[in-house]
Amino acid sequence: MKKRIFNLPNLLFLLILLCFLLPSKYASEMRSGLKSPLVFGIVLVLIELGFHLGLTKIKKRQSSLDITTFVFIFLLIWEFCVSRLNLLPYIFIPAPENVFYVFLSDWKVILTGFVNSMILIVIGMVLAGASSTILGTLVGWNDRLTKAIYPIAKAISTVPALIYTPYIVLIVPTFRMASLCVIFLSNFWGGFMGSINNTAFVEQKIINAAKILNLSTPTILFKIIIPFNMPRLINALPIQLATALMTLTVAEMLGADSGMGYYVRFSLNFANYTKAIAGIIFIGLVVTVLNSLIDVIKKHYIKWNY
Repeated sequence: MKKRIFNLPNLLFLLILLCFLLPSKYASEMRSGLKSPLVFGIVLVLIELGFHLGLTKIKKRQSSLDITTFVFIFLLIWEFCVSRLNLLPYIFIPAPENVFYVFLSDWKVILTGFVNSMILIVIGMVLAGASSTILGTLVGWNDRLTKAIYPIAKAISTVPALIYTPYIVLIVPTFRMASLCVIFLSNFWGGFMGSINNTAFVEQKIINAAKILNLSTPTILFKIIIPFNMPRLINALPIQLATALMTLTVAEMLGADSGMGYYVRFSLNFANYTKAIAGIIFIGLVVTVLNSLIDVIKKHYIKWNY
C-alpha cells in the first residue's frame, strides 16, 4: 500500500500540479496569454489513473512505474521551463496548457479528421491483409511460383511507400482512392512475402497428415495453413499499422481536406504550432490505443504460438 502512495510518479504528479500555483512569465509576455490548465490537469489525472491501474497488474507494475516516471518528468520540464519561466521561444514551443486546450477548442475538427482517417486505415489494411494473405499462401504452396514471384516481390517491397505517395496522390482522380492505394501498397508487399514464408514454415508432417485424410487443397490452405500462421499475421499488425498511418499522414498532408495529417499540415501552413503539436500528440495517442487493441485481440483470440 505504501509503495502505491509513496513513489516517484506520484511525487512528480504533485510537482506538476504545484507548478500551476507559480506565477507565469509566459502569460505576461505572450499576447494571447496562458489558457486554462483544466484540460492539461485532466490529462495528468488520466495518466495518474492509468499508472495506478498498471500497479494492480503484477507483470506490468515495473514497466508502468518507469513509463509514467518518464512521461511526468517530460511534462514537468515542459511546464516549468515553458509555462512558468518562458525559457524557450513561445511561438515554436507553446505551453502545455495551450496545447492540450486545443483538444477542447477544436474537438469537432479533430474528431472528424480521426473518423475520416480511420475509415481509410481500416478499409486499406483489411484489403491489403486479406489479399496478401490469400495470394501469398497460394504462391507459397507452389514451389515454382515461389521461385518466380518471390524475388520480384522482394525487389518491389524494398521501395518505401513514402517515395511514390506524392505520385499516387497526383495521378489518382480522388484523394480517397489515392489514400486507399497508398495504404494498400504500403502493406501488401510485406504481407505478401510474409505469407509466402509462413506457408513454407508450416511443418511438413501437418501437411502430410492432411493429405492422408484426403483433404482438398483449398481446405488445406484455408483451414490449416492460414489458421496455423495466424499468430505471425497478428504479430505483424503493429508494424503494418504504423506503416499505414505514416503513409496516410503523408498523403493527407499533400492533398486532403480532412484527416489527422491534414490537421497538422493546415496548422503548420499558418504557423499555428500549438495546434500542430496537439495534432502530433493526438496521432501518437491513436497509434498507442490501436496497438493496445491489437494486443488485446492477440491475447484473447490467439491461443497458440510457436
